[in-house]
Amino acid sequence: MQFNFCTIFPVNCILLLLLCANVFTFNMEFYSSVHQMAKLVQFEAVFLRHMQKYIKANENKLEFLKARLEELETDRDEALREGADYFESPLNIYMLTKRLTMDWERVENLMQYESGKKSLDAIERYKDALPYPATSELDGAIDGLVRIQDVYRLNAADMAQGILDGVKYDVNLDARLCFDIAKYAVKENKTRLAHAWATEALRLRNVEVLPSEMLSVEEKIDKAEVLLMLAKTKTELGDLKGANQTFAELVQLRPNVEHYTTTYLHFQAKHFESEYASVNLTEDHEPLPTNLFTTDPPTLYKHICNGLFTQSPSEERDLRCGYLTETHPFLLLAPIKAEELNHYPLLVLYYDVLSDAEIEIMRSLTKNRIVRSKIFGANESVVSRVRTSQAIFLPKTVHKILQTIDVRVEDMTNLNMNFAEDHQFQNYGIGGHYEQHYDWFDLSLTDGVVSDKEMGNRIATVLFYLTDVEQGGGTAFPYLKRLLKPKKGAAAFWYNLHASGEKDQRTLHGGCPIIVGSKWVLNRWIREHDQSERRPCELWSNV
Repeated sequence: MQFNFCTIFPVNCILLLLLCANVFTFNMEFYSSVHQMAKLVQFEAVFLRHMQKYIKANENKLEFLKARLEELETDRDEALREGADYFESPLNIYMLTKRLTMDWERVENLMQYESGKKSLDAIERYKDALPYPATSELDGAIDGLVRIQDVYRLNAADMAQGILDGVKYDVNLDARLCFDIAKYAVKENKTRLAHAWATEALRLRNVEVLPSEMLSVEEKIDKAEVLLMLAKTKTELGDLKGANQTFAELVQLRPNVEHYTTTYLHFQAKHFESEYASVNLTEDHEPLPTNLFTTDPPTLYKHICNGLFTQSPSEERDLRCGYLTETHPFLLLAPIKAEELNHYPLLVLYYDVLSDAEIEIMRSLTKNRIVRSKIFGANESVVSRVRTSQAIFLPKTVHKILQTIDVRVEDMTNLNMNFAEDHQFQNYGIGGHYEQHYDWFDLSLTDGVVSDKEMGNRIATVLFYLTDVEQGGGTAFPYLKRLLKPKKGAAAFWYNLHASGEKDQRTLHGGCPIIVGSKWVLNRWIREHDQSERRPCELWSNV
């Protein structure tokens, strides 16, 4: 396998962000693209090189600095040794990000003496020359981890040990990192997940044994603060008996802290007349609903992503696999492997429609050009957590390979590609996803956002998968009960509109969060203009 950093282990990238963020400012976003995150590993080498120079000029400096250097070099060597596999997990991205923000800030503080000024000046020159992440990106990275846990119903204890959806990776989270995730979950009103991460933080704090001189203030977690969070989350989740016990333990631990005592007294006063109910919080997630299909669309979408809700054998009975030959005479010579995934509306997956060589050429066209993806807002495109990815639109005139792809799409779909939108290439970030959405748009609400509105709506979509994804990252269709798993070289095709031109609500779909891997896709959105001979307009909506 060719070694590169285009696929990332998420926790290590979070550590990488941590080291860089407190040293530099920038105007580029990293966490929303695995491809961009990969670049940060190269920046880490710069920091380590100047640390080495600094130590040589300060032989009598604290031995801690040398130990820190050895730790950072060991982590980086591990990343280089394992190659792409190391950087495909959200846990490694987290660890790598921490290393390049918080850890680097502690190192910089030790280097503030005049004897280290030369090394600091050398590092400072990179501040103006290269983009680096800000500490604020950590929220985006942690958000990706929490999203993965929520959608795929993972346990905090497993994730802390490097177990992601049943696969064990060689990385572990410490108590500090678990508590950071718990605090983020509280902020996002994911109380049950916050309780799970706080519980794991407390457990790890009790078993972690580190020399006191090796722990900085930032690395230590206060047991009292963890207990306070657990008491509050238990209260919110209805476990009043458990909350009362935790509050009592907190006050016993810190009897002289007025804030803890008054908070406990307020709890007792509020629930004075109520029975202290007990709730089982051993599970990190709420129980599954009895009937998944009757749940709200966001919940249904999650359970399509995690594989708990699928089509029944009777629903799949009439679906076929075969070779497509009828849409163009050329296909008699080079038929396309096709799999029907749904009849009404039509959803087809074509296999082996792109070669590895073609994919490499297209990927090269996006080099250093992708930017944060946006969604339709009120008459403008806006950045949103609904879509964590980076993308670029390229006209087919950029390279003949794009024109070749459009000819192939026309053969596959029997639709006119003359008025299709530009090619959109997209790479997803840490826990990268695109929440459920429609590809068609409301023409009355998209002034200034949709180009060439006179070309009509998006009659159909062809979604090319440019990479495999090791875990997660599928395309979910809630109403069709279908999950398309990324397959390099394959392409999915569906109509967004009924034959009458009405918007088809059944085409609701979304990109599921990536657990491990780097997901590249190419979107071909085909417009209505000049399609009447290819797909005649009917007076009624097709079934």
